[in-house]
Amino acid sequence: MVDWSVLSNDLKICYVIREYREKKEGIYFTKLVEELKDDMSRSTVSKTLNKLFDLGIIDGNWEKVNDKWTRTFKIAGEAEYIIDKIYDTTKRPKKSE
Repeated sequence: MVDWSVLSNDLKICYVIREYREKKEGIYFTKLVEELKDDMSRSTVSKTLNKLFDLGIIDGNWEKVNDKWTRTFKIAGEAEYIIDKIYDTTKRPKKSE
């Protein structure tokens, strides 16, 4: 198993996006910030998301969530294999409340 602490911020964000796909739920910026509050700041999440979009690792769709249009994230097709492998071999610690 890979330790969560050795993953880069990029991979932590991809992991959480993949985790939500497993739950069959959409994940958007505010929810992602909340999920990763123990690991990185809101601005780091924002900058990292921009980088992942630029690299083509993640993609976004506009969906209506609670009567508001929200951009939800997903792993792009080309990156799914490697992110799936990281997801399968990494155990994320329980988040604090």
